[in-house]
Amino acid sequence: MERIKTSQILIQIGLLLCSISDGFIFGQMSGMVDALLGDDHSIDMTPDEVSLMAALINLTCLGGLFIVGIITEKFGRRRTITFLSMPLVICWIVVYYARSKLVIIATRVIVGISFGGILSLCFICVGEYAPSNIRPLALNLSLGVGGQIGSTLGHVLSIFLNWRTVALIGLVPTILSCIVTAFWVESPSWLASKGRYKECQEAYRSLHVMNQEDETELENLIALEKLKSAAVKENNSPKPMKRLIWACKQLYLWKIIFMTIVTHVYRVAAGRMLFCTMALTIFKDLTGYANLWMVTSLIDGFGIIGAAMSCVFIRLFKLKSLLFIMGSLANVVLITLSIILYFYPNVDSNITWVKAILLAIYLIVINAGSYPAIDTLYAEIFPLEAKAFCLFVVGLVSCVLQFLAIQFAQNMIHSIGYSAVFLIKALVSFIALVYLYKFLPETKGKTLQEIELILKKGSKIDGNDLRNDVQVSDCMLQKEETFNTKVA
Repeated sequence: MERIKTSQILIQIGLLLCSISDGFIFGQMSGMVDALLGDDHSIDMTPDEVSLMAALINLTCLGGLFIVGIITEKFGRRRTITFLSMPLVICWIVVYYARSKLVIIATRVIVGISFGGILSLCFICVGEYAPSNIRPLALNLSLGVGGQIGSTLGHVLSIFLNWRTVALIGLVPTILSCIVTAFWVESPSWLASKGRYKECQEAYRSLHVMNQEDETELENLIALEKLKSAAVKENNSPKPMKRLIWACKQLYLWKIIFMTIVTHVYRVAAGRMLFCTMALTIFKDLTGYANLWMVTSLIDGFGIIGAAMSCVFIRLFKLKSLLFIMGSLANVVLITLSIILYFYPNVDSNITWVKAILLAIYLIVINAGSYPAIDTLYAEIFPLEAKAFCLFVVGLVSCVLQFLAIQFAQNMIHSIGYSAVFLIKALVSFIALVYLYKFLPETKGKTLQEIELILKKGSKIDGNDLRNDVQVSDCMLQKEETFNTKVA
């Protein structure tokens, strides 16, 4: 097994802490929602206001996507993570002392902005920092396992501690993530996009155990960015705007955006965010109050196991196969749970553990296969020059979908019951899976430059395609240098 450099390990630890912090947001909020809907009257809120509070993060995270696009373009990746984490630190303290619903809702707005920015930046960082051979593993360890651990900690602690105390505990992973990311090197891809090629080489070599394949990837990264810089010289707008205008004229970019929106439709329908946000309330409704901590530990524990299993599955199987097979299996489990809830809608001691086990199996399946495959795609599919723009457009649709799903979840459950809600989710998931299986290209084991060419030219590319782009880049740069010399 190839050794991994210390700087690369530091990157992955930082991303893991960021994801634990993000997951803890929803774990703590699940306890807060359950308490405010129950016997906690320290803040007077109606059920509709509690639902709004729970859903608001998913809408305001759009602000984080917008801010990331601006800040990371100017200051790079590592500084942006620290900048976005500081408001979250303040909000954890404010939540502990809050006595007004307006203050609580205001913290949800700010937390949503931080969450959206950090989450999107984590996807970007995995794609740009991790070598292609460990990228899926790194993504699932940090975003999959880390997010699930954070959510589980929030759920379990909220059973035994007041939600205000749990909020203070949230300071730990958030502050640690700020400290660790301060010691990162800057992203080689970002440095190359800024024309800082020498720094790009130094950063890349500090992150990779260099071999011939890595040398070639580094050369291709710089050559491709030089090609893009030369291609946008014809415009007179500022350089970042040139790149964006040039990228938006490419038809393949809009195909990528639509494909990614479909993946978010699947994510919303699969319901992991809903379970994280309203876990304790859902678990009580399905299984009752008895042994709540055992039920929560079982279901969330299976979620962590599923996320850990994904690190193995993602190395053994192709992404498309993993997505479709595990997604279909998850739908079968969800439909089975829906049927049982239809015939046994009330809490019944004889059937309680069957419901809990089916829900646990569902979470282990989607965490082991469906979500990891989609998350890997999300980290590597966007071209560098339009990455922030794509994240904003896709994030806009995703945020609205997640907001609506959680905002109206309680009303849907009260109107048509859990059985019908789960059945609808399974149907939407299946439609999204069919589309993705048909149009999603296989990206496993490919560099970011190869993936970009696959999406431009189709699912199959000739082995010389990347070299041709490099040669075109050199030719254009030579012409540019000749022109500049004549002008001078």
